[in-house]
Amino acid sequence: MSETISQTIADYVQAMAQADGDMLREVLDPRANIVGNYEGATEWLSVEDFIHQLRSAEQGLQESQYEFDIIGIDKVGDTASVKLTTQMGSVVFCEYLSLLERERNWTITHKLYYLQG
Repeated sequence: MSETISQTIADYVQAMAQADGDMLREVLDPRANIVGNYEGATEWLSVEDFIHQLRSAEQGLQESQYEFDIIGIDKVGDTASVKLTTQMGSVVFCEYLSLLERERNWTITHKLYYLQG
């Protein structure tokens, strides 16, 4: 588990790009929801549904095929909100992640995304 917010985000992006279910289970709380509009419909996915969706899509992006930029981190006590953009190949997302610190580790408790292109 990651001890810093930035490392949690880096681990999350790497796990998402590589469809690494085990790593995603480490950074996402098992009760987390992944929410956004995709192809005209609202998605409201559990962690396991999200992992399944990633594994069903094109997988195994090389490090040069994905990138992310943390736009801002708002931290108060053991809670944080992170705004970031992620680019997976030609697809760009704007994401808002809610995190909670437990036992000196940061866990993503909710993901809200917008598909930019």
